[in-house]
Amino acid sequence: MKRREPGAAAAFGALLDRSMVQIEAVATDGRKFDREAVRWISDVWDNNTFALFGVAVAPTRGGRERRARAALTWMAGFGAERRAWMVRSAGLTGHRLEPLPTPEAVPGRDYRGVVRPRRVPLTADLAAGLAADYDLTGAQVRTFQVERAGDRLVGFVEVVAGRRFPVGSDDVDPAELEMWLDDVTEARFDSGDRSPVTVCAGPDGIVVGFGDGLIGAKSGSVYCDDSYWHLSGAGLTADRRTPPNGEHPARPAPLRRPEPLDGAALAAAMLLRGIMWEFRMVRYVGEVGAVPIAPLCRVFAGAGTQILAAGRRSGAERREEAFRRLVEEWLDRAGPALQHWLWRWLGGPADDPHIGESTRSWLAALAQQRPRPSRQGGESSLELPSQAELRLASYTAAHTRYGKEREASSVLNLAVPLHAEAAPDEPWKLRTLKIGNTGRFRLDTTAFDGPHRPQAIIEQDVVHSFTLHEEALTVRRTDE
Repeated sequence: MKRREPGAAAAFGALLDRSMVQIEAVATDGRKFDREAVRWISDVWDNNTFALFGVAVAPTRGGRERRARAALTWMAGFGAERRAWMVRSAGLTGHRLEPLPTPEAVPGRDYRGVVRPRRVPLTADLAAGLAADYDLTGAQVRTFQVERAGDRLVGFVEVVAGRRFPVGSDDVDPAELEMWLDDVTEARFDSGDRSPVTVCAGPDGIVVGFGDGLIGAKSGSVYCDDSYWHLSGAGLTADRRTPPNGEHPARPAPLRRPEPLDGAALAAAMLLRGIMWEFRMVRYVGEVGAVPIAPLCRVFAGAGTQILAAGRRSGAERREEAFRRLVEEWLDRAGPALQHWLWRWLGGPADDPHIGESTRSWLAALAQQRPRPSRQGGESSLELPSQAELRLASYTAAHTRYGKEREASSVLNLAVPLHAEAAPDEPWKLRTLKIGNTGRFRLDTTAFDGPHRPQAIIEQDVVHSFTLHEEALTVRRTDE
């Protein structure tokens, strides 16, 4: 197919259209769910939805193109991964974005001029540096998590460790070392194992060990969440290599916004951004399955193209009418089953000072037609089917944060059939189980090998125990 170059504005709208397609693809079937992809793509539109609407309402084609080029350049400035996704996604819709500048990854400093840690690839040198700077022999695993991202296994381990370097005070919280593991090959974990932590990296991959347990992966990255990192060996090295503030490429400057949105365009923008925020809730593993992501993607299919078309209408009245019709179309697509998700974000614009009386009256009239919430009882969120496929298992040890004690807890994301008589080719839905006051958590990667029959003790909506696949996954409350 011949590539076309219709302009930056069209490319911007196509990115939103493609985002909806991508999110729907990884959210339709729970057995293929990719939580990180949903979180990452929806997060892009947190700061870019209003920019797209700003492009759409520019009064001239030249103005739309100038705003779109500035917005796309700003969007691409948040890292090479973001830029690569933009180029790839736009290319799939026939648009070229290669002329966008490639952002330079550089260390940074905070407002005090203190060098900041950043997430970096976990290499052999980095692993050796961690062992030199932090007391891994006395470290404890605070969070252990393995999940399927599409067909791949990925992991996350947070280790709490003391420092081997002086910080000038003994009354400080320990450092938190966060490790992301990609393409996990093996994982064995028992929350009862208090043995030392080891981190090894080399050409064959990464292994994080904890006594008899381990998690191995082909690659990974690490971030030192440590306010004293600048005093560590790695921090001192970075300090010597990092130019002072003002002498190195900074993050993208805030995008210069055009005049504020108003009327129905503002209502539509607040609605769409709110839906992206709903999608982004999957960053909290306990919220997975709470939002009907794939059906909502279908409601907003083609939204980027629609927004630009509405904005091209000449004259304020015609443009206002076009955005009203667009919101009404989204509500019609949602239907009674999904409209309440849209109304969570359509109520706010009425109080915005940029919403005029005419638009306020229109929103009020729409609200009068809002379907009544269904009061029918549905399936219990804790009712388990005969089959379940493990998508995520996460454990967090008991700890104190910000002066508040937190009990040990576990979260499980499961893909389960839509209903008892579901056909084999029907997509599965997602179910989340939360096990508070966790006394034991054991996981082996074989728990992720296909659907298994779950066994659980659930009383009065409290999960007391859960096992899967010959105890490859075992979770129990302390009182069990």
